[in-house]
Amino acid sequence: MKDLDLTKDQHLMSIRTNGEEIGGIEILDGKITTYGTIGEGNTYENFVDLIYGLQGFDIKIDDLFF
Repeated sequence: MKDLDLTKDQHLMSIRTNGEEIGGIEILDGKITTYGTIGEGNTYENFVDLIYGLQGFDIKIDDLFF
């Protein structure tokens, strides 16, 4: 299994519903960070924690655009 490189600040993906962006996920300062409707500035240590954090927002994997 490959590890996500958290050393580079970068945009990871957008989250869209009905073609409209409602938020996104970036790497900032070594943390996975959300913005938009899904939470402004929430941070996660790894991708699994991020998925748990997105529960309750009715986000499906097809809403994630890489």
